[in-house]
Amino acid sequence: MALTIVRSWNDSLLKINATDADMYDTNHIFEPEFHQARYVDACENIKKQKGSFQLGTKSLLKQVIMRGTQPKYADIEEDPDSLQYEGMIMPDGTRQKKRSKDDNVCALKSNCIREGFIDTSLARSVSRAFYEKVKNKAGVEKNDILINSTGDGTIGRVAVYNYDFPAVVDGHITIVRFKDAEMAWYVAAFLMTEKGQDQIYRYINGSSGQVEIYPQDIERIWISDVTEKKKKEIYQSFLGACKKHEEFYLDLKAALNKV
Repeated sequence: MALTIVRSWNDSLLKINATDADMYDTNHIFEPEFHQARYVDACENIKKQKGSFQLGTKSLLKQVIMRGTQPKYADIEEDPDSLQYEGMIMPDGTRQKKRSKDDNVCALKSNCIREGFIDTSLARSVSRAFYEKVKNKAGVEKNDILINSTGDGTIGRVAVYNYDFPAVVDGHITIVRFKDAEMAWYVAAFLMTEKGQDQIYRYINGSSGQVEIYPQDIERIWISDVTEKKKKEIYQSFLGACKKHEEFYLDLKAALNKV
């Protein structure tokens, strides 16, 4: 049974980033999720909490929230042997070290971003020259939050990049870069909760599987405040879980290599 709700005309107004003088700075939103009580309440209830803040608060970020770009892949998808990049998982369960300044670079697609971790076994590669060209827009750094921003089934998945080797992300992934690493891990954990996911779903646009959430809407998401002690606990727990996952996967790869 379809959910219905009646809202005033003004309740459908949403401020937008108008970059040109002749652009509107507000828009009426008629996506059903934007008006459903479950998603509205997720935003409004946290907004009212003392100390809550929006994801796009500029004083907390190192750069504006942005999406990646379409990679120019260096490997051939039909030829797994052509895949080589700094940081890739080797058959013996280790990660490939940098061998030269021209080593290819990891390219993450939306299927690499899982629920709280990154599956680099699904990554492809780009040339170092391509990476240098796009790194200011699509390059990721350690402790960046990566959010899947397109597609039914993948939209809203969140992970933190916890590697020392370079990488780029494609245009389906949004990069959120905080100044404080502990804040980044806490916010990522919050986004994976029901309250975080409900807010993401409120701002989804599109239909028929072609759904999107844009950076300016990710900026609107409200985050509950926590004490410094609680934030540190969440950071350490989340980081520890990711390290265990990495250790498990590399050990599994090494074990299978012995068969």
